Amino acid sequence: MTNTVQTTRLRRATSADAGSLAELAARLFEDTFGPDNDPEDMRSYLAGSFSEEKQRGEIEDPAGAVFLALGPADQTIIGYAAMRRGTRGDGVNGERPAEVNRIYADRAWHGRGVGVALMTACVEQARAWGCDALWLAVWERNPRAIAFYEKSGFRKVGRQTFLLGQDVQHDDVMERSLS
Repeated sequence: MTNTVQTTRLRRATSADAGSLAELAARLFEDTFGPDNDPEDMRSYLAGSFSEEKQRGEIEDPAGAVFLALGPADQTIIGYAAMRRGTRGDGVNGERPAEVNRIYADRAWHGRGVGVALMTACVEQARAWGCDALWLAVWERNPRAIAFYEKSGFRKVGRQTFLLGQDVQHDDVMERSLS
């Protein structure tokens, strides 16, 4: 897949990518949320959420898809999106929804089309699955991400909790119709 916005190259992740994805996913999550959270809660969450085995399971899940964004000069992974079908968040109205459960770009690539390319891939995949809605949950204290999702056609439909270590946090549930 190629996107003309900054020509971000994407490819579907394979099992061989699990180790690289685990390292990148943990680093990007900590870069994004580490400064605003307790270090012990962050360590606990990272240890349980981004193992190589867990990433391999998500890559191999037939109800899911993981897309990798590649740097223009080489095969370096600069971002990724993970999604799955058949899940439903609070307030989601679609009859056949798909969820974007993670979408991240390395901070050095923010504003250069990586997120747009990854979101486009997620929309295309959800449509290919026959889904009528795409949804995601975003931390209520992440205004940059919320603004990106709103520009991508999502609107707030609900709220749910998210446990980061021992810290109970709140996410806005956002949905985009695909019909």
